[in-house]
Amino acid sequence: MLAPVHEILAKLGAMNLSDRQAALISYLQEQIAQTLGINTWQLDIQQPLNYMGIDSLIAVKLRNRLRTDLKVDIAAVKFMEDSSITGLATQISEQLTAMTSVSQIPNWDEQELAQTNLSQQEWLEGEL
Repeated sequence: MLAPVHEILAKLGAMNLSDRQAALISYLQEQIAQTLGINTWQLDIQQPLNYMGIDSLIAVKLRNRLRTDLKVDIAAVKFMEDSSITGLATQISEQLTAMTSVSQIPNWDEQELAQTNLSQQEWLEGEL
């Protein structure tokens, strides 16, 4: 049984790129502020995260939250480098776009199966 898609992930999937970027920035602000125990208005979305007091434990918590909520994998070290909230939102948006593109492309086995089914249908029509 597959795990249900998190609510934020479903909303992001239905947005265009600019709306998705804004929503991701807002989401990251909330998550980082909550983890740091501060208000979202205290965060500068352009400021490097390492200036906000994010340590390795907080970075791992944030990484796990993103994995759970958004099904993306951002290295914990990204939270401790010179990445900003805006930069992280861009990385996440790129991963979500890539996931959407890949999921819409059938894999080789599906293509082969479709071709096999087509060949069988053509054969059957030829036999009738």
